[in-house]
Amino acid sequence: MKQKARNFLHLLLGALLGLLGFSSCVHILEGRVEYGQPHIDFRASGKVTDASGKGIEGIRVAVRQHRHFEDTPGVIYDQNDWYYDDTLYTDSGGSYLLNRTAFMRPDDVTVVFEDIDGEEHGGQFAPKTVTPEIQQVKKGDKRWYNGGYAVEADVTLDKQ
Repeated sequence: MKQKARNFLHLLLGALLGLLGFSSCVHILEGRVEYGQPHIDFRASGKVTDASGKGIEGIRVAVRQHRHFEDTPGVIYDQNDWYYDDTLYTDSGGSYLLNRTAFMRPDDVTVVFEDIDGEEHGGQFAPKTVTPEIQQVKKGDKRWYNGGYAVEADVTLDKQ
């Protein structure tokens, strides 16, 4: 008899909780479920010229996006590793353009310019490194899209 009373009580409480809306593990105020990855749009652009102002073709441009992970629990890799390292080459006018999607806003960006073709395209030029300021060019949607960021680095390379 006790077993029947216990089963009846469990059935009654289950029905009561079901009527009250406690049949799910999802909290009502938790928000909707979205699938994806937080991301940003990132653009790096500029122009490489010689001392006379003429664009230099064939210069290797390495865009290094760095993210500092100090005081981040669970990070198990070297905190000084570069987050991204994209390589581009200047066109016939000396311009370069990088458009990419990244997962996080970089803390700083370093752009390295190197002449890798020797005497072609106007002579041998000395390498140069610049750290341009990161500009936010587009706001995020407060969900997965965290906005658009850009850097612009115009440089004049000197001959070696």
